[in-house]
Amino acid sequence: MPTRTLILSQAEQSFVFADIPPHSAMSVLRDFSAPVQLHIDQTNADRAQLLAYDTDPFNRWQAGRALVEDALRAMILNDAAPSAAFLDGLRAVALDPDLDPAFRALVLSLPTQDQTAADLVQAGETPDPDAIDLAHQSLKLHIAQHLQDSLPTLYAAMAISGPYTPDANSAGKRSLDNRVLSYLTSLDGGTQAAAQFASADNMTQQHSALTALCANGHGHAELQAFYLQWQGDRLVLDDWFSLQAQTAPPQDAVQTVKALTRHPLFDWKNPNRFRALLSGFAANQAGFHQSDGSGYALFADWLIKLDPVNPQTAAALSKRFDSWKRYDAVRQSHIRTQLDRIAQTKRLSRDTAEIVGRILG
Repeated sequence: MPTRTLILSQAEQSFVFADIPPHSAMSVLRDFSAPVQLHIDQTNADRAQLLAYDTDPFNRWQAGRALVEDALRAMILNDAAPSAAFLDGLRAVALDPDLDPAFRALVLSLPTQDQTAADLVQAGETPDPDAIDLAHQSLKLHIAQHLQDSLPTLYAAMAISGPYTPDANSAGKRSLDNRVLSYLTSLDGGTQAAAQFASADNMTQQHSALTALCANGHGHAELQAFYLQWQGDRLVLDDWFSLQAQTAPPQDAVQTVKALTRHPLFDWKNPNRFRALLSGFAANQAGFHQSDGSGYALFADWLIKLDPVNPQTAAALSKRFDSWKRYDAVRQSHIRTQLDRIAQTKRLSRDTAEIVGRILG
């Protein structure tokens, strides 16, 4: 039925709609029609229908995001598989040629693991970084398997011939192409991503292939090739350091970062290089939040070392401990130990002391 505008001018109002087809779902506040906070009783079946068929892009994305968050919570807390209706809705978006490729890529993306942790806290749960990481990997595989018959065709359809151009249409196609590549890599052992890396004529496509490989436990040869090609470009090399820290398997993350700090081109006094590596490590949720506290100790070691040289960067990165009270008692104790150690450092800068003091409360 066509969109209708409702004028809310009283404290309580009721609206009745007639001749509504069965199994319909409401799409409200379309086109950002009202800057309000809305509380609505909406089932996942309703959301799946909106994800698959809504003509309002924002509401379609919002329905999908709610379903992703719910699926991750159910996987973490109840070991439940994502619903077929949700996966069917994602497939409808992925294969809809009338939708902008950039929008399809956005809908097919997952929230960050930090966002999932925050969502669990909001639901009254204590987030387990290991369980969150496992759920994210599992959901990614479920989506890839549900779309596996369509992924190669969709990947080929988004390929761009000719030289690299930064226009919006090409950027959208690359975004969807690389999102699809990420799911393909979950299924093919990195075959397609390795081929894209080898044939890429621009750094964007090369980097996207490398990211897909590293995120799925592949890409050792490609990492070395990327380094040899781009070692003279400081900004690209910053990302090379960050990518490895962020995608390292959780159980290997601390040792990976330690090895990278010994790399000849890791200049810890260079704020961009330092920030790239340490921020990448902190973004590796399960790796950073190792239950033995080794990730926190490594992070604190480097903050203490950097503080006398660059207190602004040390203070800014110390905010990575800001959400420490959301975690379990063991992790809180480990983080508290490192925060106390930083706070008690002799001649600690005023910048870092202020941030750490605020975090400690």
